[in-house]
Amino acid sequence: MMNLVDSRVFGRLKLRPSQVKVTSVREDSFLHTAELCFATAIRLVPRRHRFGAAMLLARAALPLFRRTDAYQEQEVKKFDDPQEIALHFVLNAMTRNGALFDPSISVKGYEQFGQAYAAGKGVLVIGPHAALTLLMVRVFRPDPRMRIGGTALTARTVQPSRMFLVKTRSRLRRGEVVCAMPDRAEHHGERTVEFATAKGRVIVAPALIELAARCGARVIFTEVHKEGRELVGTIDAPSAASADVITRDFMEFVRTRAKARCARLD
Repeated sequence: MMNLVDSRVFGRLKLRPSQVKVTSVREDSFLHTAELCFATAIRLVPRRHRFGAAMLLARAALPLFRRTDAYQEQEVKKFDDPQEIALHFVLNAMTRNGALFDPSISVKGYEQFGQAYAAGKGVLVIGPHAALTLLMVRVFRPDPRMRIGGTALTARTVQPSRMFLVKTRSRLRRGEVVCAMPDRAEHHGERTVEFATAKGRVIVAPALIELAARCGARVIFTEVHKEGRELVGTIDAPSAASADVITRDFMEFVRTRAKARCARLD
């Protein structure tokens, strides 16, 4: 059973008023129409070629995406390069409008997930709020509740509430898979910790990690990034089962990925 912790706000692109002097209604209408036209056109492309077409379009449309609030919000996280952000928007538009696609994802370390899931104690999959991370959900055999990128499938979400941790604990104890992004935009009292990376400082809320450790569930780390004409995903596991070690290892995982991204951009 697949569950996603819903900690992000998803929305359509919106042009920045300072750069495009039209009303917000006209902005939304223009972008919505453009999205529908694009999705209609790309459905004429055979499914096996759609991901490649999306990669080309993302590169061409990058100047337009840079002028949107959504791009600026993603860019401030400092974890994605511009083409990854643009590809994220293109693939989201395709998914919302039924233009199904099959991304080329080369996964390193999938055996870590296989071993964790086989233990039958539940698996908490965590990764940073990178633009393309949610595509990794396709690797973890989703259930039909929340829409998964490029498919007509969905996966159940766990919405923030007073019972949020209780519900998550129950799902882990049933041996289910829970995917979450524990990094935050700002501190929440003493419930978050901050650490430095090559891409800037990152804030993490370790509550889910601590919950998984208390339940005896397995925890694995994941991320996905763009390399050439394909996506490369990484799956890794902590060196020990204690919450402190898992949190420390996740911080190192994020640092390593951030350093590698900086190296690719140099």
